[in-house]
Amino acid sequence: MTDNWTARQIALACEGELLHDSSQPISGFSIDTRTIQAGNLFVALKGENQDGHLYAAKAADAGAAALLISDTTAVTGLADKAAVIKVADTLAGLQKIAQNRRSQLQSKVIGVTGSNGKTTTRAMLQHLLTSVATCSATSGNLNNHIGLPLTILGLDKSADYAVLEMGMNHQGEIRDLCRIARPDAALISNIGPAHIGILGSLKNIALAKAEILENLSENQTAVVPGDTEFSELLRQATRARLYYFGEGENNDYRISDLQMSVEGVSFSLTAPECHCNCRLQLAGRHNAFNAAAALALFHQLGHDLQKGCQLLESFAPVGARMERVEIDGINILLDCYNANPGSMSEALRFLTVCPAPRIAVLGDMRELGDMSVSMHRQLGVQAAESSPELLVCVGADAAHIAAAARENGMAETSVIALSTNAEAAEILKDKLIKGSTVLFKASRGMHFETIVRSLWPGLGKDLH
Repeated sequence: MTDNWTARQIALACEGELLHDSSQPISGFSIDTRTIQAGNLFVALKGENQDGHLYAAKAADAGAAALLISDTTAVTGLADKAAVIKVADTLAGLQKIAQNRRSQLQSKVIGVTGSNGKTTTRAMLQHLLTSVATCSATSGNLNNHIGLPLTILGLDKSADYAVLEMGMNHQGEIRDLCRIARPDAALISNIGPAHIGILGSLKNIALAKAEILENLSENQTAVVPGDTEFSELLRQATRARLYYFGEGENNDYRISDLQMSVEGVSFSLTAPECHCNCRLQLAGRHNAFNAAAALALFHQLGHDLQKGCQLLESFAPVGARMERVEIDGINILLDCYNANPGSMSEALRFLTVCPAPRIAVLGDMRELGDMSVSMHRQLGVQAAESSPELLVCVGADAAHIAAAARENGMAETSVIALSTNAEAAEILKDKLIKGSTVLFKASRGMHFETIVRSLWPGLGKDLH
């Protein structure tokens, strides 16, 4: 969907030096020679473990129209193959090009962030807006300081809306992303203890999420969670029109009659001057809150709330985020993408309404810092209360889940603590029976998809 650029336009946009020009139009942007396409600009990023400059020649051989570099030694002998643009910092250069492209967009840009559910909420909002207008959005999980610029560079310039997901694990990151994206509206799905080991406290997490609100004007709109102690903090962070969602009576978009079953969730949503009933084919009560947030912003953008509720009935879950699959009579809940205390808790809560026997396969939650032991133990208490027939815990941190579950009443024979995914796959081969439900949930770094693929090689699901 990107426009064609000239090398000279790129050099001006990133304030770089055009070392060698070319008549080739630049039709896209890439940071990876494994997926680069002919006509792309290759951005040679320097990371902790890789230096893209080492792949400049490979990019040129693959048909790159231009190379964005900071080290001229990487392009020796390549001037006859591609245009060359030099900058002091290639990441900063990429971000400046994206800022330039943002200024050309005709779209209303919407920023979405949150501790849990931001990808699902972003996808819900995209689903809603695509049904009534033209809408571009973040693809996959391109939501950080590299992914967001690449997303902006690939957006349809003439779309009515652009929905951009914004991730972070440090203060200041959302602010930096907003300098690039300059959102016209914003949505915060929730505030929870994800990355609390880095950010230090829930208040610091709230402040970091509130960065998405800072530069909105009084004529712009934001939707934020209302069932939180930080609702006033969020209000003070912005001049925008703020709308709260949640179950509390003071919310502008109030959830009530929330029902959860294995087939999905249903709830009523009371909004300013209207009311609707919603039914989702999604696992877990947390998705009612994701839906309420998306519907609230959809409504405030001028669209019919009742129609929005009808549209979400056909919304399908984002891959490996509480995705339900049935194989050989076994009910599989795939939530391998990521995990934190909030999303783990909701996954266990949903498991209680699923067919028995129920198996919870839980792994380490990362980036919890000094609170890691206590939060894993807290999850173990909940696991004992939810009473799965089998609890399999994988990883050094997850061992605390197992210990707390045993201490709070789960039988020794019902709790298994393991070190590796391979051990878990081997154990599960003999535990899965027809009619059972098995939940897979862990932080991304645990690579739980390897367990799933070992058990069901033909599943064919994108678990990334």
